[in-house]
Amino acid sequence: MNRIIVITILLLFAKITFAQNIDQSRVPAVVLNTFQLKFPNADDVKWKKDKNDYKIYFKINNKENKLTLNYKGNVLEHSQDLYISEIPKVVLETIKSRVPYFDIQDADKYEKSNRITYEIKFKIDGKYRFFWINDKGELLKYRQELKDSEIPSTISNLIKNNYGKIDIDYSKYVEERGEIIYIVDGEINDEDHNFRFDDKGNIIKHIHDIKHASIPDSVIKTIASEFKDFDIKDADFIEEKGKSYYYLRMKKSKNQVYVTFDENGKVLKVKS
Repeated sequence: MNRIIVITILLLFAKITFAQNIDQSRVPAVVLNTFQLKFPNADDVKWKKDKNDYKIYFKINNKENKLTLNYKGNVLEHSQDLYISEIPKVVLETIKSRVPYFDIQDADKYEKSNRITYEIKFKIDGKYRFFWINDKGELLKYRQELKDSEIPSTISNLIKNNYGKIDIDYSKYVEERGEIIYIVDGEINDEDHNFRFDDKGNIIKHIHDIKHASIPDSVIKTIASEFKDFDIKDADFIEEKGKSYYYLRMKKSKNQVYVTFDENGKVLKVKS
């Protein structure tokens, strides 16, 4: 989706813009002391300031670490790469209960708000599987890339019968908090579509990247009156929870807005 890609890039740029590189000499003593006491063997240390917080990127035994401290020196979150030998047995047992044979490619440990989460990643038959497991061995989230043949037939048939033949770019199975979601992304008649289904094959959300010619006259009229001189850069038709609406990215000079319209052209939401 063009819109999704643009928003992602903007969000990433915003994070980079707000988190400024700073020299260690400009770090408050209380923050620097906390870091050096907790990680005396840190190498290749880089500091960034993000509003009132300090993000520290460093290595310990050649393993990547990221730490966030507030201006008082309190730890907000910490993430680190792990060696396979450092993964707790209880975490491995949870994975084995779902996948008997696997070869871990990457493992990370996250600590935030006194909660510890392990993210484990590996491939089976060329498709990635991700596990998010807490330190008690409880599965928090599971994500698996699917082959086309692994997409339930009820979902494949629904897409084909209602929208047309889809050229699949990727599909995923996601399990979180007891919910199961199937994600199917691809092209139908050279237009991008992204579907989310529940485990019963019902559509949760459908995003259809549409051409300008497909935007209803009612929406065009509203744009002409309320967003004069704005150029349409991207348009999506979205179905969600039984409702339909249009989501447009528009620009005038340096001013860019994201506007949600209903099918009658009424403005539902504006975001700069």
